[in-house]
Amino acid sequence: MRKCPAALGLCLLAASPNAALSQGVARPAPLPEASGPTIEYPTVAAALKGLHAKPGVTFTEQGGWTVADDDAAHAIWSFPPPGYPAYPAAVKRQMIEGKDGISLQMSVHCEASKKACDDLVRTYEELNAKAAASLRRK
Repeated sequence: MRKCPAALGLCLLAASPNAALSQGVARPAPLPEASGPTIEYPTVAAALKGLHAKPGVTFTEQGGWTVADDDAAHAIWSFPPPGYPAYPAAVKRQMIEGKDGISLQMSVHCEASKKACDDLVRTYEELNAKAAASLRRK
């Protein structure tokens, strides 16, 4: 079982989106594009390489997805497997503590089609909302 900082609820955020994507929900209009880099790496491959070189980052596989847990940064990175519609992509979800408490910051770098990338972002937005609701109930 993975180590989980209870106050941050990161374990709730580590789930792969396979179940949510299999529901075949109709999607709305395309999402706006980011105006600049969304992660600190130029490519998905560079993110994987950089995370593998970073001390303290642990890797697991969940439902075919590669998940990198960067405890020091309070971040979980998710990488879909080859054959997944939004492959290659990197989803970084990081807990940030600010003056208003703890919030979740999500950054996505997707090198697939616009539709597949938008679907990936929307799926993770749904997972984030479910995790936040679960934390509020506790």
